[in-house]
Amino acid sequence: MSQSQSVRLGQTNSPTRFLAERVVRDQQEGELSTAVLQVRKRLLILTVIGAVDPRRAEDLTEQILNGIRANRSKLVLVDVTGVPAIDSKVANLWVFTIEVARLMGVTVIICGLSARVSQTLAQIGVDLSKITTMGDLQEGLEEAKRLLSHKVVRIGNRPPSG
Repeated sequence: MSQSQSVRLGQTNSPTRFLAERVVRDQQEGELSTAVLQVRKRLLILTVIGAVDPRRAEDLTEQILNGIRANRSKLVLVDVTGVPAIDSKVANLWVFTIEVARLMGVTVIICGLSARVSQTLAQIGVDLSKITTMGDLQEGLEEAKRLLSHKVVRIGNRPPSG
């Protein structure tokens, strides 16, 4: 577990900290599949920790797409702060997942890209204009709140046309 993860976990109460530390440890050891969590209506979060090989990337893609369909999601935050590096095959699978989600009407925001992962994405020629990124999960949550809070309002006194 990284020192920054330990510091953040240290700010929580003891039972929560214990469970969070165990989840992090199990993911790092490959004993726990990554869960797609619905944190509010139409918003899913996926936190990825540890090495991501092509097989795990395919599993994550399937989990994300199934989660989108099951929860009628409009936005998915993928926190990759805990991913030290990826290869070009994994990067291409991530881009594929983002494109498929977009076809399903969903926005995917990638949070916490490390310098090494960012370099891999740039080196393989990923069209970065198609990927929304945020520095960390907190920024991603703020952007998600902004995007999901848009309301459609009628302007003027004219009744809606039907």
